[in-house]
Amino acid sequence: MNRTVDTSNANKTNLKKYQELGMKIKSKPFKRYYKSGLLDNLDIDYVNSVRDYWKLHYNEEIDPVLNLAFKNLTGNENSRVVPGPVMWKELIPYFNDMDIRAGYSDKNIYDSLIKTERAVKIILKRVRGTYFNSNNESLTKDQALNELLSKKQDYIIKPSRTDNGKGIAKLNYENEMITLKDKKVSMEELEDLYGLDFVVQDVIKQHPVMGDPHPSSVNTLRMVTLRWKNEVRYLLSFARFGANNAVRDNAGTGGVCVGITDDGKFMDYAVDEHTNVYTHHPTTNYAFAEHAQIPNFDKFKEYVIGLHKQILHHDFISWDIAVGEDGLPVFIELNFRGATWLYQLASQRSLFGDLTEEIIEQVRDEKLDKQSKASTTPEITKLKRDHKKLKADNKKKQEEILQLKEENRNLTINNSKIETKLISTENELKKHKKELNKLLNSTSWKLSKPVRLFGKIKK
Repeated sequence: MNRTVDTSNANKTNLKKYQELGMKIKSKPFKRYYKSGLLDNLDIDYVNSVRDYWKLHYNEEIDPVLNLAFKNLTGNENSRVVPGPVMWKELIPYFNDMDIRAGYSDKNIYDSLIKTERAVKIILKRVRGTYFNSNNESLTKDQALNELLSKKQDYIIKPSRTDNGKGIAKLNYENEMITLKDKKVSMEELEDLYGLDFVVQDVIKQHPVMGDPHPSSVNTLRMVTLRWKNEVRYLLSFARFGANNAVRDNAGTGGVCVGITDDGKFMDYAVDEHTNVYTHHPTTNYAFAEHAQIPNFDKFKEYVIGLHKQILHHDFISWDIAVGEDGLPVFIELNFRGATWLYQLASQRSLFGDLTEEIIEQVRDEKLDKQSKASTTPEITKLKRDHKKLKADNKKKQEEILQLKEENRNLTINNSKIETKLISTENELKKHKKELNKLLNSTSWKLSKPVRLFGKIKK
């Protein structure tokens, strides 16, 4: 389904139902999911259970629109799905040192930051207007051009300080010149297009399992890791495929995302940034339900966990990993934020899984502790103690309420079954009465009356 959000008076009653359930009907997420049809089935009991869950474990009223979209997409109820605003504004800043994110994000320092032999090869760097080769030796502009021409091969060029696939393009080597979109391009023109900071890299030769769905783009795995309680853990993965024969694989640039199971298989369908669903690739008609499998997927998980151990200031990292021709991981880049709403829809799972309650309760408690440390007077101390007790009592009561709601829900279901059975029994009784009346009024019954009377007299 694809439509616009109708906010006219005729539709206000319908939209009010969503609004009453805590959804921001004018927000981009609501409009996105509404337009794609992922809000059509409004399960009020489920939405309220999601709101209760986050109030209990995080002490906040949240917008449950992503959870509703998740249920309608996957068919699964999951209160643990993390709302986008909570992740973006609160959890990511908790996990990652955002003050130094920009330094870590510069692709021109990846070869110094990430120690691995399995990384996309950097050919040329431009940093603050100065060119460098792969050994970090400075070059003149003419030397930089010769560096590209001497290898007689195609390249990938991209801005070095952006993410989400912005500005990625392919440079081709043709007849002793470099071309961009089939036109000869000079270093000056590249500088005008990409500014003071960009990077030129080798074109990765990818494994067929990733190339077949869309051969013209280098398609990657977005793999997510988390450092929690002194351990780096693998969370989830999804594959990203370009579309319309573009070089980029990013969903934000027209591509699609398909979830990867824990053993490395493609899931049944992909989604794009508008949450449109595809059982087949929109350009090549490749069927995702064939469940192609990433080779050596356990090694991929071990690989990103090992890379994360080198990054000390950031606990939540999204890795872009290619699948090399040899079926092994190749590092491309890392990200410290990301569209986590899309992560969860594409992978068909909540971000933190079984860790969710532990994580959000710790973040909640640390936030409350910071707020409460403003004063240490005896009166405040008593208030803190009372607050702690009330909070514990409140948690217990909310758990009881959740249990009662669940019991009520089950009773409603059972009551519905009993009513259905009762109606069925009544219908059967009516049927038997009708058949009896038919018999009593039949000619044969009337003709046999003397026989029946004689039988009674004889007895």
